[in-house]
Amino acid sequence: MRIALVGLGDIAQKAYLPLVSRHLSIEPVLCTRNAERLASLSRQYRISETYSDYSALLASRPRAVMLHSSTDAHFSQARQALEQGIAVFVDKPLSYHLSQTEHLIELSLARNVPLFCGFNRRYAPLYQSALEHTPVSVLYQKNRFNQAAQARAFIYDDFIHVLDFVRFVGGMPHGEPAVMAQWAGVKLGSVQVSWASSTGMFTAAMNRLCGQTFERLDYSAHNRSWHVENLRGGMECQGGQSNATGFGDWQDTLYKRGFPCMLEAFLQQIQQGGANKDYLQGVLDSHRLCETLLHRLGDTGN
Repeated sequence: MRIALVGLGDIAQKAYLPLVSRHLSIEPVLCTRNAERLASLSRQYRISETYSDYSALLASRPRAVMLHSSTDAHFSQARQALEQGIAVFVDKPLSYHLSQTEHLIELSLARNVPLFCGFNRRYAPLYQSALEHTPVSVLYQKNRFNQAAQARAFIYDDFIHVLDFVRFVGGMPHGEPAVMAQWAGVKLGSVQVSWASSTGMFTAAMNRLCGQTFERLDYSAHNRSWHVENLRGGMECQGGQSNATGFGDWQDTLYKRGFPCMLEAFLQQIQQGGANKDYLQGVLDSHRLCETLLHRLGDTGN
């Protein structure tokens, strides 16, 4: 199937082009306004079909587009594709603004066209064993060194990964979650969000003024627990014993981070045809949780 990658920046080049270009079921198409980059990547990956104009790309009727452009461009590009019946993958978030996210999801459902959001941590291999068990406690943190940021960019461009995963396993909070934050002047330095349900306790945290960049998942079920560092290694504990988890020396980094499995999930939605209502509700809930957090932090710019 013809699938176009749009916006060939750093993430597209590191994560998506290597996967898409070698996938046996995909005929890749490239699209970017950067002529030099387009020519270079076309040669590197031996992809002959390229476009510098997004409207011309859509007119060629690809089966799907994968949007890796700036977050500000997501809404317009996704809307154009959905209106023309073309399936859309968006490298999270769908938008900085909840109203635009709601519009895209409503459009996907109304036109019955697949819309997919790139939450790769749902598919991380070392998380899958834990996900088979009902959680009683989840603490997920993703930290960076010296990268305080404006609140909306902090939450939607980065922390949404953590919030989505914790919501994915713990469900939406009933009532207002507990929120704590620290600021570095007008920039957000760190944030922690916690809530509880009848079955478990859930915490998502991010410190972007940390001593080093890392992420860590601590996931507990009944008398069983998992500890995973940086998606690539950790411990699984049961019956008072612990066993190391990890990968062989030659295992691909993209696999460790869940990208191939996420791509397969997107392809499956395309092949099944139509919008996946339950999946989209989860995507919407994660964006709503981001917006709730921003309101609690005093940012009401929806």
